[in-house]
Amino acid sequence: MNQIKNFLTSSECLELIAMIDDNNQPSSVVEAGEDVSTISLTRTSSTCNLDPSNEIVKKLHEKISNFLGIEISKGEQLQGQLYEEGQYFKPHQDFFTGSAYDKHCLYSGNRTDTFMIYLNEGFEGGGTDFPKLNITVLPETGKAVHWKNMINGEWQGNAMHEGMPITKGRKYI
Repeated sequence: MNQIKNFLTSSECLELIAMIDDNNQPSSVVEAGEDVSTISLTRTSSTCNLDPSNEIVKKLHEKISNFLGIEISKGEQLQGQLYEEGQYFKPHQDFFTGSAYDKHCLYSGNRTDTFMIYLNEGFEGGGTDFPKLNITVLPETGKAVHWKNMINGEWQGNAMHEGMPITKGRKYI
C-alpha cells in the first residue's frame, strides 16, 4: 500500500467536492458475490459517478492511469464518495467473484488496483483501516492511497480495508 501526498491540489479537490455535492445518491454494494447491487448497512455513504466528459475528470483519470501504468479503457468510471457523520464502509475487498465477476468484469477484468484520493480533512474519524496490515491511513487533502487487490491473478487478502465511521463533519474521497 502506497500513500502519495499532494497528488491533487486543494483547488482540484474543491472542484471535485462541488461535483459530488451536486450529484450523489446512496451508495450500493455487490453483496455475497451476487450480480446485483443493493443499498446495504455494510456501506452507508453516498456515491457520485463523475462525468467522464468533464475536463477536470478527464485530466484526473489520465493522471491516475499514467501513475498506475494502466490504460484508461481498463479502468472504471471515476466516482466520488461522501461520508457524513455516522457513515462508514465495513471491511471489504475491492475485487469481484462468482456471478458478480460476470456482471462487472468481463470487459476489463477484475480490479487489480484501487486508487483513492482524500479530497478534504478537518473532520473526525474516517480513516481507512487495513486490519490485516494493522495500518490506518489518516486523511489529508489531496493525498492518494494506492493498493493492489490482485497480483498475478491472486487475490490479496491484505487488501481488506474499511472506511471507518465519521464522528464529526463530512469526508470526501
